[in-house]
Amino acid sequence: MITFSFTVSRPSVTVKADGTLSSGIAVLTGQSGSGKSTFIKCISGLVKPSTGRIQYDDITWVDRAKKIWVPAQKRQVGYMPQGNIVFPHLSVESNIIYSKRGTPDMCDNLLSRLGLEKYRKTKAGSLSGGEQQRVALGRALYSKPTILLLDEPLSALDWNLRKQVREDLVSIIREWDVPCVWVTHDESEADAVGDRHWICEDGQIIIPE
Repeated sequence: MITFSFTVSRPSVTVKADGTLSSGIAVLTGQSGSGKSTFIKCISGLVKPSTGRIQYDDITWVDRAKKIWVPAQKRQVGYMPQGNIVFPHLSVESNIIYSKRGTPDMCDNLLSRLGLEKYRKTKAGSLSGGEQQRVALGRALYSKPTILLLDEPLSALDWNLRKQVREDLVSIIREWDVPCVWVTHDESEADAVGDRHWICEDGQIIIPE
């Protein structure tokens, strides 16, 4: 279970969040600039909150009052930022197994599920934007994450491919039972994938009971 209660001040917005996520997919929607990406960067460890705490089960990742700070690489978070973040000089397979936390069977499963098997030995930088995004998804899942944070994970995919990748991704998340925060601007996507719907409004993360 991820438990969080923090604020973080940014030049354009102050993000305030208070809640928990133990399982399933929480979809986070809101206008551009409202603080959605900042929120998940705080959970991942890429941004340090101004005040408050973040905890995974009994492990404290952040406690500003006690000066506790666990860096991103030690949180075992699966994070996929906006854009196509791959290591272009490495093969698709090498990109996916970069964390070294998974197994060969897990890699094979992800390559198949994400439609990347034929590109296994292809350098990721030579793929299309949508294909690179699927590589980034695979790498995030292969890390055996404590929580999966997806920032607009389908935005670079064309319409025909988006539905299939969405269904495959949701299926994998549910099979592995990993809690997930899925950021999207697409309300129909939110309705299709989410177990619960969070809203970011002017920096406030609104979590209905």
